[in-house]
Amino acid sequence: MDPDLLDANLVFAKTPAGEEAMLQRTRVVQRNIRMVLILVDGNATVAELCEKTGNAPITQNALLELENDGFIERRVEKNSVWRHAKDSPTGVVATAIRVVSEFSTFGEKPPAAPAQPPLSDAQKSRIIPFPENREGRLSHSSGLLTPQPSLSGGLHSGAAIPLNREATAALLETADVAVPRPSLMDRLKAITRPATADDQPDLKPIRRSRPRWSLTWSLSLLLGGLLLCALLFLLALFFPYANYLPEVEASLAQSTGQPAKIDRMHVSFYPRPGMLLGNVRLGEGDDRVQIAEVRLQPALLTLRADKILFKEVELSDLRLSANAVANLSRMLASAQSKSARAGVLRVTLRNAAFSFAELVIGEMDGQCELSADHLLESISLRSQDRSLQLKLNPGERGVAVQIDAIAWRVAQGSPYLFDSLNVKGTIEGSDWVIDSFESRIFDGLVRAAVILRDGQQAAIAGELSFERINARKLGEALGIGGQFEGETNGKLKFSANSASWPGLPAALQANGNFTMHRGRLGGIDLPEAVRRASAAPATLGGWTRFEELSGAITVTPNAFLFSRLLLNAGLMQSSGQIELSRNLQLRGRMDVLMRGQADHSSRPILISGPLKSPLTQTAKR
Repeated sequence: MDPDLLDANLVFAKTPAGEEAMLQRTRVVQRNIRMVLILVDGNATVAELCEKTGNAPITQNALLELENDGFIERRVEKNSVWRHAKDSPTGVVATAIRVVSEFSTFGEKPPAAPAQPPLSDAQKSRIIPFPENREGRLSHSSGLLTPQPSLSGGLHSGAAIPLNREATAALLETADVAVPRPSLMDRLKAITRPATADDQPDLKPIRRSRPRWSLTWSLSLLLGGLLLCALLFLLALFFPYANYLPEVEASLAQSTGQPAKIDRMHVSFYPRPGMLLGNVRLGEGDDRVQIAEVRLQPALLTLRADKILFKEVELSDLRLSANAVANLSRMLASAQSKSARAGVLRVTLRNAAFSFAELVIGEMDGQCELSADHLLESISLRSQDRSLQLKLNPGERGVAVQIDAIAWRVAQGSPYLFDSLNVKGTIEGSDWVIDSFESRIFDGLVRAAVILRDGQQAAIAGELSFERINARKLGEALGIGGQFEGETNGKLKFSANSASWPGLPAALQANGNFTMHRGRLGGIDLPEAVRRASAAPATLGGWTRFEELSGAITVTPNAFLFSRLLLNAGLMQSSGQIELSRNLQLRGRMDVLMRGQADHSSRPILISGPLKSPLTQTAKR
């Protein structure tokens, strides 16, 4: 076929073989033909395709070759009555007048249209035949409306007019046909019926009327449920709970065996629903347990029973002393008796604190571990950063305490950072006996056994040993500074008594011995002091390096005394004592012996002044 004979308004669309050829490059190899195949989309005309490529002959030859190979097929010509309706603003009106005149019995009839060429199979599939049983009216068949020939019209019975989708929509828009609405049972059957391959989408006429809002049964149920929940929420929120406080206090006192007092009560839904009791006080005197807030979550099936069971009881802002732990154990045991009106299945703690006298470890969460009989076995707590874990076990002798920590700091900003800590002991009355204290701190290891006593006076006593302690880090933590360096080992026995716990460090007394290896003394240069032999005090600065420094240490409330000092630094040996006051002032004497000199006698060096910049002078022998 000559490419010039192609109608400029002809539209091509890809066939399934053409779609497959788009994915397989081996089906269409030539570049120009493949480009034209890509441009074919079922909407562009031949003229538009030629305009896109810029070469009409090559484009038309490519279209013919693709059509012969079965990759594309012809769709609807541009001069169709419905296509012209899109291109011209007056096309719809003209076409409607022309269609009406063909079926009208009045006026002159237009000349007969020339014979149409035979229709293709694709066009025949779009033909909608006139039904033969009714004439001269619009019929509704298979969801489409088609005009029927009149008795005196120029069309024969059974004739057909090819309609595309736009024409069908226009006729449906102008038609006013009452379509029966399916019943509720029919719609339910349609929803539950499984889909098949023969199902076609329902075509509904386009209506220009405003949308009407209607409630379906599912939406009605949803709105009803939301309304009911809102009413229940408001009822629970504004219920007069204060009227029932005396009854709740009596029930709590009967179940725990302790006098109970509650300041307020209400219901909370966030973060978990439950009954909240504010500022609860159980017991009297020193054994009283005070809880800032108690959250109760009852088991719903037991609300109508004689004994109400609570799935979970959360205690917030509770201070756990030894007496409070023992009292809590007795309360849980009383709640498991048959006469109790309430029982507990699980007890959790939030923002709890462990305290002994004025020593407090706070901001911990955990739970009470209960036995099979729901009796208290232990209380497990951990800090919020999980660096410290605490376990309390109530017993006949008292409360056993176990502390385990990793990378734990005593308080925010504290210089004491424990790389690891393990403490085991028992609180008996007012005494906390720590049988085992082991900690890695300041690059070394510290072991101790300590007794803490909370009586009329705060008291502490014990003994400790330390190994490989970094003297510079220890001095910085104590506030002395980093002028002493070396690896320190030693033992100490200590004790202190004070009217309050914060006053114990100032009243500390200790004595023991120590040894430092491979270190130096900052600000004191003993060899230079011997060489200058100055009788006047002078600040020399510098360092005195040594292989080993040993001696005895005595700690008093006023000073640190280092006595029986022996310093070995190669050719230099020194002995003496130094006192460091609480305000960091030095006073002492070191006898320095320099080996390798003709004079084997020692030279006394006096040390005084502040620790940061000590003064040295040569003393008389």
